[in-house]
Amino acid sequence: MTEADPDPIDTMSIDTMEIDTMQMGTPCEPDVVYFQKDILPIFIGSCAIAGCHDATSAKDDVILDNFENIIETGDIEPFDLNGSKIYRVITEDDEDKVMPPTGKMDNAQINLIATWILQGAKDLECDEDQEPCDTENVSFSGFVVGVFQTHCNGCHGSTVANGGVITDKYEEVKITVDNGKLFGALNWEEGFSNMPKNQDQLDACTINKIKSWIDAGAKDN
Repeated sequence: MTEADPDPIDTMSIDTMEIDTMQMGTPCEPDVVYFQKDILPIFIGSCAIAGCHDATSAKDDVILDNFENIIETGDIEPFDLNGSKIYRVITEDDEDKVMPPTGKMDNAQINLIATWILQGAKDLECDEDQEPCDTENVSFSGFVVGVFQTHCNGCHGSTVANGGVITDKYEEVKITVDNGKLFGALNWEEGFSNMPKNQDQLDACTINKIKSWIDAGAKDN
C-alpha cells in the first residue's frame, strides 16, 4: 500500500488553454546585441543583395544572408575583431577595398557588429514585445535614425538611393512621410512595396513608434 501524497496537485484544475505561450519569449536586454534583431538586418540590407553577397551571387564565395553563412564565409572569429575578416573589410580605409563597395557603413552599424563579435558572435534572439512600448516623445535623432541605419540605409542611403528613396537625410525622409510612402511601406499596406526589402516586417512597437513620430509632425528633433 503506497503512502498518500500529502500535497497532491489537482491537474484537472489547470486550464492549459489559458497559458499564453507568447509570454514565454526572452526579453531583450539593453546591453546585449542580438543577431536576429540587430545584426542580420544590417547584413541583409547592406551586403546580401543581388550582385554581391546573396545566395545567388555569392561574390568571392561570401554569402551573408543567415547566421551560419555569415559566420563561415564572413570568417568571423568570436571575441576577436582583428581575427574577423568581415570586421576588417567594413572598417577598411581604402575606398577600393571597403565593404560594402557603395561606401562605409554608419558608425552605429559598425559598432553594433563589433559589439556582437566581442560578445561571442552568438545567434541570439529576444522578444521585443515583452517590454511595454513607449510611443511618447519619439524623436527623429533618438529613434528613427537608428531604425533607418539598421534596416534601410544599405539600400536607401544617399550613395545608393534605390527607387529614388533616401533614408539617411531628414529632408528626403520627410518627403516620403508627406507622400505617405514611408508608413505605407513599413506597415506593409496594400499598394506599397513591403519594407525593409527581403527582411521580416519591423516589430509592432517599432512601427507604432514611427507612426507616433509621424503623427506628431515628423519633426527633425
